[in-house]
Amino acid sequence: MKHIIYLFAFVGVLFSCKTDFEINAPYDRIPIVYGVLDQGVDTQWIKINKSFLGTNNLEYPSINDSMYFDNVNVKVEEINPDGSIGDVYSLQDKIVDVAAGSGIFFTGQQRVYYFVDSNLDETKEYRISGDGDGRKFSAKTNMIESFDFTNNFRIKTLAPGGISLFNSGVYNDVKPAWRQSPDAESYGIVMRFHYTEHRNGNVTEKFVDWSLGEKKPTTSGELEAVSNAESFFGLLANTPELKDTVGVTKRVIGPVDFRITSANFILKTYIDVNKPNSGIAFDKPDYTNIEGGRGVWASRYTSEITGRNLSERTVEHLYNGSYTADLKFCSDNPAWSSDPYFCP
Repeated sequence: MKHIIYLFAFVGVLFSCKTDFEINAPYDRIPIVYGVLDQGVDTQWIKINKSFLGTNNLEYPSINDSMYFDNVNVKVEEINPDGSIGDVYSLQDKIVDVAAGSGIFFTGQQRVYYFVDSNLDETKEYRISGDGDGRKFSAKTNMIESFDFTNNFRIKTLAPGGISLFNSGVYNDVKPAWRQSPDAESYGIVMRFHYTEHRNGNVTEKFVDWSLGEKKPTTSGELEAVSNAESFFGLLANTPELKDTVGVTKRVIGPVDFRITSANFILKTYIDVNKPNSGIAFDKPDYTNIEGGRGVWASRYTSEITGRNLSERTVEHLYNGSYTADLKFCSDNPAWSSDPYFCP
């Protein structure tokens, strides 16, 4: 009987306890820094935000001022091999437009930081340091040694009139090759196809990027990526913006560019850690190299071949081929003025 009384007493205490509690930790302003340096460009862009926490975190991202510190002091320092400081870059802020629907965060306008005329030295390291409302942060990254293409697509791909993706009923292989950088941990290869769209009286310059895949570095020598051009035509055929031809009178075929972008170890690690989880484990490791904050401070390098024209047979296939005949592609090259795929 005594045990039963104790049991009822325990149950009474259990259900009389207050069950209201806060699941959120106390609000803390944590610097969030994203910056990827590239010595091949003249302007370096950096995003500096603060973390946010509240009772409705689903609404906070769309509130512009919930993302920013009131005062940010930040600089980028060049570190010489002996540890001394070389050039020091002061960052400026800029408000930029952000397209609607590009993410869950506030879209109308966002604040970014930048410095220009950088002339970064690929043999040195660079450190970002500063504070947001007194919360200090810092990070350091190496740079990627520059590299170049080793061919101009002369094997199978370059015809007398330009890049040959299709000829005599055959889709050709595209084979960009390049020298490796000792600092690169991965390479992404893209062909960018430019065209000019005439729709409802408006003329707009547009492009489609065709990914030629990724390559991991090897111990030495050159790397080559091989992709068959049929997948490029299939990509165009399945691009929603191209499939929408309402009001389109023509799409004038432009040149193509080839870009190889490399990532250093820091950036490659950050990308790998943040890839979607394909396994049965739900917990994933977190990664940041920002001391006093979160995010990533890393480097990349992009090598380009730009402004290459497509061959006549490729243009003809874009005009009337099985994949793209309905997309209204044509060419304004006067050399083909007597052909059906010419559009002045």
